[in-house]
Amino acid sequence: MNPVSLSVGQLIDMCRRGDINFRFSAKSSAIEGVRGHQRVQQSRGQGYLAEQPVSIALKTGGIDLEVGGRIDGCWYDPARALFCIEEIKTLRLEVGDIPQGVLDSYWHQVQLYGYIAGNHAGVDRLILRLCFYHLDKKTETVLERVSDIQELAAIFFDTVGYFSTILGQRQKWIAARNASMRDLEFPYGEFRSGQRDMAVSVYRAVADDRQLIIEAPTGIGKTMATLYPSIKAMESSAASRVFYLSAKTSTQALAQIALKDLTAAGGSLRSIVITSKGKTCFSPGQPCHPDHCEYAKGYYDQAQDTIDTMLGEAEHFDRSIVEFAARRDRVCPFELSLDLSRSCDVIIADYNYVFDPVVYLRRFFDSNNRDSVALVDEAHNLVDRGRDMFSAEVYKESYLAIARTFKDTAPTVMRAAQKVNRAFLGYKKRYKSEFEAHGHITGYEIPESVVSAMQTFCSSAEEELRKETYGSFRDELLDCYFNTLRFLRTAENFDVDYAVLFQRESKKHGLKLYCMDPSRQLGEGFDRLASTICFSATMQPAKYFRRMLGASDAASWYRLASPFSAANMQVNVAGYVDTSYKGRNQSLTDLVDLIQCVITARRGNYLVFFPSYDYLRSAVQVFESRFPQIPLLVQQRKMSDEERQNFLGAFKDGGEVCGFAVMGGAFSEGVDLKGSRLIGAVVVGVGLPQIGIERDLIRNHFPEAGFEYAYRYPGLVRVLQTAGRVIRDEEDRGIILLVDRRYRERRYLDLLPSEWVPRFCENTAEIAVNLESFWSHEQELFRPSGP
Repeated sequence: MNPVSLSVGQLIDMCRRGDINFRFSAKSSAIEGVRGHQRVQQSRGQGYLAEQPVSIALKTGGIDLEVGGRIDGCWYDPARALFCIEEIKTLRLEVGDIPQGVLDSYWHQVQLYGYIAGNHAGVDRLILRLCFYHLDKKTETVLERVSDIQELAAIFFDTVGYFSTILGQRQKWIAARNASMRDLEFPYGEFRSGQRDMAVSVYRAVADDRQLIIEAPTGIGKTMATLYPSIKAMESSAASRVFYLSAKTSTQALAQIALKDLTAAGGSLRSIVITSKGKTCFSPGQPCHPDHCEYAKGYYDQAQDTIDTMLGEAEHFDRSIVEFAARRDRVCPFELSLDLSRSCDVIIADYNYVFDPVVYLRRFFDSNNRDSVALVDEAHNLVDRGRDMFSAEVYKESYLAIARTFKDTAPTVMRAAQKVNRAFLGYKKRYKSEFEAHGHITGYEIPESVVSAMQTFCSSAEEELRKETYGSFRDELLDCYFNTLRFLRTAENFDVDYAVLFQRESKKHGLKLYCMDPSRQLGEGFDRLASTICFSATMQPAKYFRRMLGASDAASWYRLASPFSAANMQVNVAGYVDTSYKGRNQSLTDLVDLIQCVITARRGNYLVFFPSYDYLRSAVQVFESRFPQIPLLVQQRKMSDEERQNFLGAFKDGGEVCGFAVMGGAFSEGVDLKGSRLIGAVVVGVGLPQIGIERDLIRNHFPEAGFEYAYRYPGLVRVLQTAGRVIRDEEDRGIILLVDRRYRERRYLDLLPSEWVPRFCENTAEIAVNLESFWSHEQELFRPSGP
């Protein structure tokens, strides 16, 4: 087995003790931290060596280890005739306010570095220093110890021994996993048509540590076709784990089912679902601090025992299992899920845990190991999700509210918030004519006066937050602080891919750093991975996704043909109904008559998709007035999980339900209504995103294909995802009706799947004839033979 390489930081993280103590510490941003380190290093005298790499190789518990890292600074002190090493920490609080557990971990880090460096230098004693640099005061506080090498050796080998015990258990599990997967047959017996080809391509990509982008039709079985081969291929690749990434809980649930099926077939696998902290917290509104949350107290003393118990009880860990164990042992459920994930082979999570620059799991991605595989489900969503993750927005009114709230209790915070408000007003005044003409301001340069005021606000907010007074006022300040901090961190990445947008939304004024092109930062996420498999039923046109996903130039692209008979689906195009924004009100009667024609041609379950809620509501009113005898199931804004489940639960085999929904919403993708649970879909319009400032910024950013990148291609992706709800397996039969004249145009027609054979109709009567023919043919197919 190859040597295991790890950093001193990873060792420290694995061996923490005591409480979770996320006391407000005002951590610096990455750039501020680097600059602070450099100021300290440049202030040191001659002979000071900065950023010195050190490492040590050893064998412990039968495992070959290489432990290394970079010492911030080292030098020889001739006055004391001792070798010195220094670790620099940047902060915005007094050293005396650092929680003891955090300070202990800092000393632990410098002690490990001390042993590695001292052992290499062959010295008996050395000086260990912690230098705390206050970013606002520009001052240093130095803590110093003189340590014997024997003392440091004991600490080092005790730490490594603890780690090697955990690592040894993990390696035994990996060996058992690999052995179980090596000869494991496909768990569902025979592959579906095209599914084996997909699985083979995934296996080769993971084994060769490559990127692969796959367009595979709905119903081919993409979940198992990616999980099964990627887990098998880990044995011969650089990968230690697989991330299954999806933004939808329904898709994540399918991955959980597939993994349990692999286990039932004989595979030894461990998996976990990472649920956001906001959903799992047992003490909502309370800080992660032992004085305020009992689940934070002694967490690191108990967590490993809890994990060992869980690993002996189960192999697959969803939210309910994690929360049960956390309550039983009085530990934080969110931190438990993150720590447990180290012992799992598959981690099911949202995209942001790999790609978001603030949220991504540093425990897996801050080393140079690149030992994770990412399976990115519904990868067509990653472009817009990337824009969301890499953008940031703050509101002028938030600072006014803070100023009012803290007028009497924290005048420094009040003045800082007022300063931000004045900076907003100054920016608005500077571009007064543009704002009055359009209701918004767009630009391509950071508003430095606003950023400067925000930095002052953050410093004042940090001082107040460190007082640790709790209540709704603190929560309000904390939310505003973190939103501001995210804005400032986004400003550090601001480049030609960004625009500045100041606009009035309802009664609020928002300032947004909008990422028009997420490809560079998505690419940085891909670079943290050993291999990436992006897959979706809609990855066309390929040139668009090649440009926007940020995949490597060496990435392979693979498109699978539909395995289903074209005779199982009829596609009609009603180009005579005007669905344009200007004409849709006049054509509502024609539209609802057309819908009624479709759903009565064959009784069953149908979904009708609209491009917006406004259009949907207008159609509902007209439909219910003309056909009151036909009940409708209507999607509402911001439906709860239970409401969404009830909506889908109404679509039963043999039922007669007509649902009105919105393209791009909860029911347009990641929904699996097989058999007669859904026999038809009506798609109204070409799915164009609503015209708006942000979409126009994208259009202007890509002059070679601006309208396509901003509107047409994202719109057709929504259409194809929506239509993909109808045919889910070989036995399904159903109809799709596309309602818009633009489907006749070559620029749209060329984007439709090649297996579709659209029938262009001039009126509803013609569509009725086509439907009658299709459904009659089905009756012929399933009519019993014999006399």
